[in-house]
Amino acid sequence: MWIGTYFKWDPIPVYAGMRFDVEAVHDDWEGFRIWFRPHNQTKPMLIARFEDELFYASSDEGDRLSGAKNDIWDEFPHLFWKVDESELINEFVRQSKGIRDGSAIQHYCFMSCNQCVDVLSLSEPKFESGENDL
Repeated sequence: MWIGTYFKWDPIPVYAGMRFDVEAVHDDWEGFRIWFRPHNQTKPMLIARFEDELFYASSDEGDRLSGAKNDIWDEFPHLFWKVDESELINEFVRQSKGIRDGSAIQHYCFMSCNQCVDVLSLSEPKFESGENDL
């Protein structure tokens, strides 16, 4: 977990509070996307598709023990987060020698039951399910 202020984000309210596992992270000719499998087997897979991602990192959720400036631990399970005052954005801008304006970058964090995936992007992801577009 990167240092920052984490805010619950509900892009798909029907999925709020559901438990998910990260099934796959793909970055290939079809673009960058994250596949989530809900613990509720009656629900379809969920796919987050990014068009303007700049950076992503995935790690085991057990290794992500600190970093939030605010108390978020009572909010679990919750998959979708946005991060303000993100040290990841600051580090990305520093490493890119300032060619990217940090104010245009949003830090998204997906905290599932098995993995955490951080994504820096210039736009919000689009979501799809195994049944139809959301």
